[in-house]
Amino acid sequence: MSAIPSTFWSRRNASGLGAASWCSALLCALSSSAWSASVDDPDGSDSSALSGWTLGYAPYTYHYSNAKKERDFEPDDERHKYVWLLNAEKKLDDHQVAGFAYFSNSFGQPSQYAYYGWQFQPLASTPQLFLKLTGGVIHGYKYPYHRKIPLNNRNGWGITAIPAVGWNYNQHWGGQLNVLGKSALMFQLNYTMR
Repeated sequence: MSAIPSTFWSRRNASGLGAASWCSALLCALSSSAWSASVDDPDGSDSSALSGWTLGYAPYTYHYSNAKKERDFEPDDERHKYVWLLNAEKKLDDHQVAGFAYFSNSFGQPSQYAYYGWQFQPLASTPQLFLKLTGGVIHGYKYPYHRKIPLNNRNGWGITAIPAVGWNYNQHWGGQLNVLGKSALMFQLNYTMR
């Protein structure tokens, strides 16, 4: 446990850890129900109303550098907070996706991202590998942190684009790495319902 900084376990992260626990429990429950469904229907001919939905959880974000005060109105003791993300995404066709993410941003502010995007398998010989590009409306980077992301206003509303690269381990589980501009990399675990 010494590898995890003590600030990770602080009270301010309790809501993030609680959300992480609920998300983990939900993913495990969905996994076991999907496994039992595949035993009952091995060819997958029965599709549910949730087919094509992916649930995601990002427990860790790596920042390229420490937070620093860049403008006079920003706090003097600026530090990155623990970042987590929960999202739901629907595959609209072979390449198009749309989704919604709820997350705690790098400064501890609750934030949201509603998006539309494209997902591709670039190599026919490696269908597990995928590239994704999403763009949409982001909300939550409010004053005094509203200038930490481009195209954002003082009230926390902005637009953004997020590229990602991922790997599907099997038909349900996958992982992806979200590139958050020149600030950070977000590691995300996905569960897809078939």
